[in-house]
Amino acid sequence: MQIKNREDLKKYRESAIAGKTASDKNIKLLVGLGTCGTAAGADMVWAKLENKIKSDKISGVELVKVGCVGYCYAEPTVEVVYPDGESVLLGNIKEDNALDVIELHVKKKTNNASNIIKTNIASNIFKNGGKK
Repeated sequence: MQIKNREDLKKYRESAIAGKTASDKNIKLLVGLGTCGTAAGADMVWAKLENKIKSDKISGVELVKVGCVGYCYAEPTVEVVYPDGESVLLGNIKEDNALDVIELHVKKKTNNASNIIKTNIASNIFKNGGKK
């Protein structure tokens, strides 16, 4: 569909919303498994999260492998994406604190964690009319 005007955009948005699937109702855990993430141990974080989800039969959670997230200094990273589209990016998630992601952000749905990466640069640019 080619979007030529605001009305086309509105129609596209409505069709996209109508096409949401049951998986869109899940909390998604996006584990950064790019080069930096893998070097920092993201594969072990992935395994720990996967085992916990399976062993506790936690429903409504989808584990997703993603590439580089762009926060090399904070690898391994896990982004928690809630069904409403809100998300929180967590950094320095290691094997010993990986289960905190499930406990704090899946079960309790809280954003009170010491390893949250502040990612509000883009939203600040929009608020300031394109100026940093």
